[in-house]
This record gives sequence, C-alpha cells and structure tokens, in this order.
Amino acid sequence: MSQPTDQPSPADAASVLEEVRGQVAKELGVDLSQVEADTVLKQLPGSDSVRLLRVVAQVERVYDVEFEDEDIFRVRTPGELVGLVLAQLPGGE
Repeated sequence: MSQPTDQPSPADAASVLEEVRGQVAKELGVDLSQVEADTVLKQLPGSDSVRLLRVVAQVERVYDVEFEDEDIFRVRTPGELVGLVLAQLPGGE
C-alpha cells in the first residue's frame, strides 16, 4: 500500500516539471502537450494573471514552499517555476 504524499519524493527537476505542467494544463484547460518546460505561460490559451497565480499557489501547496512576490512575477515558463521550487526544497540551491 503506497503512502499518500503531498510532495513527490525524491523531488527532482523532471518530477517537479511534470507536476507544474499538469497544474498549468488543468488550470488553463489546455492539453498537456501544449505545456513544455520552455513554453511562455502568458502565450497559452486562456492564460491570465489570476489563473497563473492559482497555478503558483497550487505548486506552493504541493511542495510546501512559499515564493517571494518578485520571484513569482519574473517567472515566464514552467521551467523557471521548477527552478523556484527546487531552490526552496531541502538540498536546493
């Protein structure tokens, strides 16, 4: 029986990217194939600041991290959001 977890373990860039991509696709109602590490989030269909902040809030909950506002507003792609997550996790840079 697997244990429920709020945070994938181990949290590596690939697993965090999959989580971020999934959250973006779910929130914006787009196909997962439209969301890659270098996709500019604001260019996705249905994207607006409120929806993107919801994505960030959900990622913060999943990984039990909290980002500074200025860091959030600099994020343009899922890959950049992954970088923020990894920097906040134990062993992050």
